[in-house]
Amino acid sequence: MKKPKIWIRVCVHILLFITLGVHSNKFDVNPVTDDISRLSILRQNIPKDYKIPVHYVTKEEGGMCWVKLNVFYLEESLQDLAHKFGNISSNRKDISIFIQMLQELRLNMGSLEPIMYDFECHYREERWQTARYFEFVKDFLIAAQNKEDSDDCDPPPCPTTPYTATTEEYLNDFETSALTEVVERSLLSLLFIPLLALVFLLVWKVRSCRNEEDLQQNPAEGGLFAGTEVTAPPLDAEISEKNMLNVIEIV
Repeated sequence: MKKPKIWIRVCVHILLFITLGVHSNKFDVNPVTDDISRLSILRQNIPKDYKIPVHYVTKEEGGMCWVKLNVFYLEESLQDLAHKFGNISSNRKDISIFIQMLQELRLNMGSLEPIMYDFECHYREERWQTARYFEFVKDFLIAAQNKEDSDDCDPPPCPTTPYTATTEEYLNDFETSALTEVVERSLLSLLFIPLLALVFLLVWKVRSCRNEEDLQQNPAEGGLFAGTEVTAPPLDAEISEKNMLNVIEIV
């Protein structure tokens, strides 16, 4: 009777060990990939023409160190994007989940400063539309899940010329935003001019109405001497009367 009990205990321990081992392996992967489906929701909630700043290294230049080279700046970019939304926004909540994933991934990678310094001349700064940006985030999370990274990466030679296309794109975006701001200010000023004219007309109308009311309330002031006729005595009649009296006295 003891041998069957021993075998049962052994089997139970083996099953527990296998179960815990499988779960531990899942925990190493799932924190990065469980919520990738949220990316499609974020892509739909954010306008398509919205330009999101990105600081990154391409896969061709980063090689097996591509994940390590991009984890820090991608986390920083997502933090800036999260600040664009309110504290109770669902978009900010979803973005915070990805930020937490990247923080855990970065901490598990150890110090990244040496390798980022080696690839410093290969980083690019661009502004991507929503679809391209979240496609980049998805590719990054999939690469992190598959552990496509290495501790030994040799950076390629630095480019002899700067990335002019990136600079021109950034300047075009800046000029476009500046032009839009100028147009908006011009429209506001044009709207202010008729508003000022309307206020002036209203003030003039109110004053004219008050003047008319004053005239109606005091009609005698305007026509005080209008009904009275001031007639001076005729001078010729006085002279003739005096002449007649003189003649009578002489006679």
